[in-house]
Amino acid sequence: MRRLAIIALCGWLAGCGYIGDPQPPALLIPLPIVDLAAEQVGGKIRLRFTIPDLTTERLPVKDVTVDLRGGEAPIPVAARAPGAVEAEAPVAAAWVGQEIAFRVRLQNAKGRYSEWSNAVLRRVVAPVGTPADLSVKPEPGGMALRWSGVAETWSVLRDGVAVATVSKPEYLDAAVEPGKSYRYQVQAAVKAGTGTAVSEPTAEAAVPYVDRFPPAQPVRLNVIASANAIELSWERNTEADLKHYRVWRDGQVLADAIDVPAYTDRTAARGKSYRYAVSAVDLYGNESSPSQPVEITTP
Repeated sequence: MRRLAIIALCGWLAGCGYIGDPQPPALLIPLPIVDLAAEQVGGKIRLRFTIPDLTTERLPVKDVTVDLRGGEAPIPVAARAPGAVEAEAPVAAAWVGQEIAFRVRLQNAKGRYSEWSNAVLRRVVAPVGTPADLSVKPEPGGMALRWSGVAETWSVLRDGVAVATVSKPEYLDAAVEPGKSYRYQVQAAVKAGTGTAVSEPTAEAAVPYVDRFPPAQPVRLNVIASANAIELSWERNTEADLKHYRVWRDGQVLADAIDVPAYTDRTAARGKSYRYAVSAVDLYGNESSPSQPVEITTP
């Protein structure tokens, strides 16, 4: 019986699964950051990067400490989880006029570091001043912006989006529509090595574009009298928002909503003098001054 028991035990042990070699514990080292970007805005360096989701062993990143540096100076970052991160550092006096390398790495809960990120080399300049005295005013050709300040170029932002870069402290935004309101800001920029440094943008100026601009005065009014009528003609206005013309006789409206630059007056009496003029009206009800009057006597 004892012998049979030993044989049965050996058979049972032979049927058990093989236990492999012991595996080392996961190091949980995060993948390196690869998208570090840096920009000087006013008196600050603004930095952006993304904390990866995975470790080098393709395991989830759970808790990390960010080691962000400008040169050798640490820059505090509160983020500890994967995702997009924004940070900023004040422009140190010792940085001005120098090329400073910015880089970042991650430390896991076990104290192990990732590789350093891509290095971003920035020439730091004295803080760029925010433009002053921004004025925004509707004009016939669009929204006119003017401001003061010293810079090499300025960016004009409309509703938070850059729409133009100019080298003078003024801009006419022709891409506006009557009845709509727009929010404008201006940001100054100067060269900083191979890149640029910019100012903080101005406070937003919200202004509606209201068309209060009348068409041009009609010109070259020609008046010809015949036995049965008086024929008027004039040069066509070129405004895109022109709606129609008004014909005046002796200071009173004779005809309204005339679509073409011509009119026939069949109500004039014979042997009488009349004084004619024409005005133009746009889509928003703005009316030009009357044309130079023309006086004529019917046969």
